[in-house]
Amino acid sequence: MSDLIMTEAMERSLSDEDVSFMSSGFEVAVELREPLWTDELPHYQALIHRAVIASYVFAGFSAEPSSFETTLISEAELSVVLANDLSVQALNKEYRGKDKPTNVLSFSTLDDPDEADLASQRGVLPLGDIVLSLETLILEANEQSKRLEDHFTHLLVHGVLHLLGYDHIDDGDALEMEGLEVDILNRLGVGNPYELGDKRFVEGAIDE
Repeated sequence: MSDLIMTEAMERSLSDEDVSFMSSGFEVAVELREPLWTDELPHYQALIHRAVIASYVFAGFSAEPSSFETTLISEAELSVVLANDLSVQALNKEYRGKDKPTNVLSFSTLDDPDEADLASQRGVLPLGDIVLSLETLILEANEQSKRLEDHFTHLLVHGVLHLLGYDHIDDGDALEMEGLEVDILNRLGVGNPYELGDKRFVEGAIDE
C-alpha cells in the first residue's frame, strides 16, 4: 500500500455518524447503531478506513502494489456496522444459531470468493457487511490487556478476510488466515494479537 493511502487513512476525520468514504476505488459505508462508540473510539472512522483498505490490498485482491499476487479488481465496497451486544446477539442467534453476543460477525455477499473468479469481475464488487459489538470488544481488550484501538483493528482485518473467502474452520485454513492477519497488523503497527508475552490466546477467541 502506498504511503499516501496510509497517511490519508490515518488523518481522515469524518464528522457524520453514518458515513461513506472511498480510497483507490474501495468504498466503505459506516453505520453507527450504538452511540457510545464515539466515546470509546472517537477516531473510529480513520481506524476503519486504515484497517479495511490494508486488508483488501495486502490480501491480494487489489490492483494496488502488495507483497501478494494482485488481481485486476479496482472497485469494491463493503459496510461496517458498529453495534452493541443486544443487536449482535440477535444476529448471532438468527444466522448462526448461537444465542449469545460475539465480537464480530461477517456476512459475505459472494457465493464462493475465489481470487481467480474475483479477478474477472467488472464494475463495483460488493463484498458484504461486518458487524461489531462495542461491549464485547471492550471486555476482551481489558481481559487480554490490549489497547481497544488495536483490538478493534484486528477484528476489522479478521472481518474483511472473511468477506474475501478466508476462514478458520479447519487447522490449515486457520493457520493461513491467522498468518495473514498477523502480517497485515504488523504493517499497521499492531502486534501479534494471538500472543501476549509467552502466552498464546486460546483458539476460537474470534467470532465465537
